[in-house]
Amino acid sequence: MPDARRDVIVVGAGIVGCACAAEIARSGRSVILAEAVDVASDTSCRAMGHVGVYDDNSAQIVLTRYARRLWEEIAPELPPEVEFVRRGALWVAPTEEEMAEVEAKERVYRDARVEARVVDARTLHEMEPNLNPDLPGALFVPGDIVVDATESTRFLARRAQSFGAEIRVGTRVRTVAPDGVVLEDGSEWRAETVVVAAGWQVAKLLPQVPVRPRKGHIALTEPRPGFVRHQVSEVGYVRGADAANPEVITFSFQPRTSGRYLIGATRQYVGESAEVEPRIIEALLTRARRFLPDVDRLKIERTWTGFRPAGPDAVPLIGPLPGQPGTILAAAHEGIGITTALATGHLVADLVAGSPTEIPVEPYLPSRLSPPRAV
Repeated sequence: MPDARRDVIVVGAGIVGCACAAEIARSGRSVILAEAVDVASDTSCRAMGHVGVYDDNSAQIVLTRYARRLWEEIAPELPPEVEFVRRGALWVAPTEEEMAEVEAKERVYRDARVEARVVDARTLHEMEPNLNPDLPGALFVPGDIVVDATESTRFLARRAQSFGAEIRVGTRVRTVAPDGVVLEDGSEWRAETVVVAAGWQVAKLLPQVPVRPRKGHIALTEPRPGFVRHQVSEVGYVRGADAANPEVITFSFQPRTSGRYLIGATRQYVGESAEVEPRIIEALLTRARRFLPDVDRLKIERTWTGFRPAGPDAVPLIGPLPGQPGTILAAAHEGIGITTALATGHLVADLVAGSPTEIPVEPYLPSRLSPPRAV
């Protein structure tokens, strides 16, 4: 027998799905969220938590600028365990040649009305004394934020529930249909709209959606407060996220309020193998030594992997699925899902309501990937 009908079904209780459920429920619609395992049980509990403005393309910078503003607006509601800190980000050039990229990045940010400034080697060393003194400089973005990804997801799940959304964990969706979903046990849920926010597993439900898992390794260090104060990444980090590259090792170093640090970032296409690979961890640490010569003084407490939901470009898929009325995608966020979750939730809620969106939604619509019709 079909379950009671809702206005909207959301599939997936990662940070994007929880944000969508919260915003849709806040608009007054009845929402039920189905999650196969538990809230924040997959990518969202394995991610770094840099909430930043990213500039790989114009659509990305508009979405992430909007998203960072929404995080600022919600900050007064966040509990301490979310660890919301305005740390600022340093995008560091490893060579003099790459200072040109730092300067180009600053121009892009300035045109997008994002506060940022180029700092020289001396200023960089004053800001972060443990960075290699040979580094020529960086772009400093003072408004960037760090959060705990897992606790942020849990907060958004509770927020969704506070607006009346129902969350059912241990509930696996087998099929998405135009008028609802079929669960693994054969039961059916009906709704006018289904929002699919299933992360890297979206193609298992909707094979026509071009999303695949991109594996990343992270290392967590022992506590050493003050070793680094800002979110620090090499300026080639976004370039290294290019979906065409099969294996990428770049430098990202994130302070946590516990005094520990997360070290990233790697990207591989290896199917669904979640095994931690020692050679990748060593390559990650080797890259980190280029920027932090004393990084080996920090003991590594734990390593793990996770999967980013990678699409065909560096822009998420947000909006109606072509050819399947009633289905909305919130997918393909790759490495910017923590940043863009709130923005995605707002866009999806507006689409469900048929309301104008605060930023143009056209750059994110899945229809952009559809081949043009013959005339």
